[in-house]
Amino acid sequence: MQLIDIPLPLPYIVIESNGRIVSSNSRALNLFDLRTKQIDDIIDQESMNKLITNTWQQDEQQPIEVVLKTRSNPLSLFDLFISWDHEDKLHILFASKDKTTQGYTDQIMQLQSRLANTNFELYEQKEKLERTIYRLNSLSGPFIPLTATMGYIPLFGDLTEEMIHVISANVLHSIFVGEYDDVLVDLTSIADIKESGISKFMDLLKTIHLMNGNKVQIIGANPRLAKILYKEKFSLYVTFKPSLQYVLKNYYQ
Repeated sequence: MQLIDIPLPLPYIVIESNGRIVSSNSRALNLFDLRTKQIDDIIDQESMNKLITNTWQQDEQQPIEVVLKTRSNPLSLFDLFISWDHEDKLHILFASKDKTTQGYTDQIMQLQSRLANTNFELYEQKEKLERTIYRLNSLSGPFIPLTATMGYIPLFGDLTEEMIHVISANVLHSIFVGEYDDVLVDLTSIADIKESGISKFMDLLKTIHLMNGNKVQIIGANPRLAKILYKEKFSLYVTFKPSLQYVLKNYYQ
């Protein structure tokens, strides 16, 4: 293979129609392993097919984008500038696109990193919010022993499925361990009853009723809440009282 001593700023080779490399400049020798002197040893197979297809059709002013095997990287992106001479030899100049591509790759990687950090921060915030909601729900229905046989459960906020789910374990455990005959559920501070919370609340009242054999005493239900509870046939498991003061007054008489 002949070394072309022409001061070109880009790697340059000349190949015959059979793909044999017949000459190259020093930049091409430094960039590619040309010991086999075959063009298909430095070009990706798919790119080789692309080169063969386009060399006879391509406008010589327009580059052909291919993937080449360099000494440092088996997958390097290049633009090939080609021209035929009068001996039907193909002259090829190689313009690396890796720097431009790397710039885009770096931008994409930075964007992915920022997105990953943002997703992690959102995940942390979500976890923190869920812990806060769980904590609020657990405080929304404490079990308070009023006497050795009477327990008091004041509910706060919205009556939701999540809230009832969180407080149920502590409530039922306290009733089981303490053997409370009378259980008061205070709805005075309930802002709203969510549809999803109705079924869960009914399940809790049924369980309490089955555990101690007595109806759960509901106090502080406003007319709108009482109507909802009656509609769901809660009267099978509960009895309504006007206030905690009323219950205690009658208890100690």
